[in-house]
Amino acid sequence: IHLQNPLNMKFALLSTLFALVGANSNNSTTTTTQSILVAGDSWGTVLAGGSAANLSFLSRKLKEHGCPNDVTNIAIPGTTATQWSNADGSYLAALTKAAPKHSHVWITLMGNDALEQMPTCAASGKTSDECGDQLYSDMLAKMGSIVDAVHDANPDAEVVGMGYEMMFGGAGCGLIPATLFPQCWKGEADSSDESSIRCFNTQVVRMQAVWDEVASSRPYATSLNILGLTQTVDGDEAAAVGEPNMEKLGPSWAWPVYEGCIHPGVAGAPEGSAENSASMVLMEEMYAQYWSKQFGC
Repeated sequence: IHLQNPLNMKFALLSTLFALVGANSNNSTTTTTQSILVAGDSWGTVLAGGSAANLSFLSRKLKEHGCPNDVTNIAIPGTTATQWSNADGSYLAALTKAAPKHSHVWITLMGNDALEQMPTCAASGKTSDECGDQLYSDMLAKMGSIVDAVHDANPDAEVVGMGYEMMFGGAGCGLIPATLFPQCWKGEADSSDESSIRCFNTQVVRMQAVWDEVASSRPYATSLNILGLTQTVDGDEAAAVGEPNMEKLGPSWAWPVYEGCIHPGVAGAPEGSAENSASMVLMEEMYAQYWSKQFGC
C-alpha cells in the first residue's frame, strides 16, 4: 500500500475544488429559470408586447393557466429574417446576447421577407412555384442559421416558431395577396376566387414548411402548426388546426385592416368563442401545443 504525502493530498483536493468552481463559473451565463425571449417581427410585438400596466396577449394567457410569465421581447416590427441572420448585424447580436438568460426563445419571422421579395420575383417573369421555391430556399438557410446561433449562445435553450396563419381575410385586404403572388390572379389559376386563393395559399404555407424542416434536424427546436386555426374557430367545416381550407383566406374578424391584414385582431371573436379576439385564440392554441407541455402548467 502506497501512502500519499498529506501535502500532495491537500493540493489534489484544492485542485478538484478549483475545477468544480471553474466549471460552475463557465455555466453561470445561462439561466436555470423558466423564461421566454421573443424575437423577430411585428407578430412578436402584437402578441407578446406589453407594458407594466397591461400584460401582452402571451403573458395574459400564461398567467391564466398558471404558467411562468417571465417574458422579454426584443421583436422589431418590419424586420426580416435576412436582417436577423446577418452575422455582423445588431439584431443577431442582441439575440445571442439575450439568449443565455432565457430557457425558451420564440422566433417569428419570414413574412416581411416575402413582402419584400415576392413582388419583385413575380415582376421578373417567374411562376408562383418558382418564386415560392426561391423564398423557401432562402428562408430555410437564414432561419436555420438564426436558430443555430441561438443554440450556440445557449445550448440549453428551447427554440419555437410557426409559419404564421391563413391571413388577409379582412375587408379591403385583398390587395396584399394579389401583390405578393400576382401570378395567381393573372393566368396561373382559373377565373374563380377559390382557385386564385388556393394558388396563393399554396405558396404562403411554405413558410410553415421552413419551420418544419428547420425543426426536423434540430432537437432543440419545435415547429408549431396553427394553420387553419381561425378558420376553424369561424366554423369552416373544411378546415382544422394544421389543415387549413386552402380555398379561403382567414376570416375577416380575425385579420382586420386595422391590424394591417397580417396581424390577428385584438377584439371581435365570433359569438360562442372561448376567447374574445383572434390574438387570444392564437395564444390559447400556442399554450395548448407548446407552453403547457414545456412548463407543465
